Amino acid sequence: MDRQDRRRLLLICTNLAMVPVLAVLFFTDDVRVIFTVLLVYGVKAVLVSAAEPALLVAMLPQDQLARVNGLRMSLQEGMKLVAPLAGAALFAAYGAWPVVAIDALSFLLAAAATSMIRVDEPPPAPREAPSWPHLNALTWPILGATTALFAGSLHSAASFALVEKGLHDGPEFLGVLSAVQGAGSVLAGLTGKRANVTAGLVLIAVAALARTTAWLPAVLVAGFVHGIGLAWAVIAVATLVQQRTPAGAIGRVSATAMSIVFGAAPLGLAAGAALVANISFEAIYVIIAVITAAAAMWVRGSRARRFTTRQAPARAAGQME
Repeated sequence: MDRQDRRRLLLICTNLAMVPVLAVLFFTDDVRVIFTVLLVYGVKAVLVSAAEPALLVAMLPQDQLARVNGLRMSLQEGMKLVAPLAGAALFAAYGAWPVVAIDALSFLLAAAATSMIRVDEPPPAPREAPSWPHLNALTWPILGATTALFAGSLHSAASFALVEKGLHDGPEFLGVLSAVQGAGSVLAGLTGKRANVTAGLVLIAVAALARTTAWLPAVLVAGFVHGIGLAWAVIAVATLVQQRTPAGAIGRVSATAMSIVFGAAPLGLAAGAALVANISFEAIYVIIAVITAAAAMWVRGSRARRFTTRQAPARAAGQME
């Protein structure tokens, strides 16, 4: 295979490698093996986050990136609404083997679909070319999206107390809140061209304040709005990385940027667990609103942004931030 196809080849090999990894689960349900498989899943996600955005840049004109990133988000969030229920039903009816088999088959199909892509990729950047200048040029949107993911995890942690003490409902109602948030993220993906880090942060802040009321209609609307805000922040930063990074370095920059952004999620869950044990859910949502509103003003107000050699048009860049 031509060296120019290196990212496509990486995606194909990564998907194919998951098949034997999953096949191990046909023979054992040892918890250590399951955790090892989850670890490999994590490694796969990092590799995909490096190769996939770069491949999209080579395939698409820049003005289509936001729309396609949004559609990807809609599909991912839509599957999150459907797949857990389908998996649980299959597991309850037939055990683990059909779940594992379908999962492995999905990776085979992904590898086959990727193999059909034909694209001329740019040559790789010299190894001595550092990624830091390109990341530094995207400091504000990356930190804005990181704040959004951190706040989103605080939001999730506070939901337990909101349902129990505010709505006086059982833990199963968390599934309803998750579904409403997922629906918001699906809609946000379909409107990916409007994605904006600042707007996403503002929506998260508004949703947090609405949830302090513990009034069911407001809580449901807030969950939907929160889903939109969270998805917009992720779509916008992913698109900005693609638009403003030289093609030869985009894999390294994208993997690092998205690892920083999504790395905030477990930190937020840990912080949220500590806060739930000590303060009310209303206070946590106020904290979320303050953090995200301040971050929105910070991102919006910053003018100290350095652009790389592959800038998007000024109008498109401004829309994403």
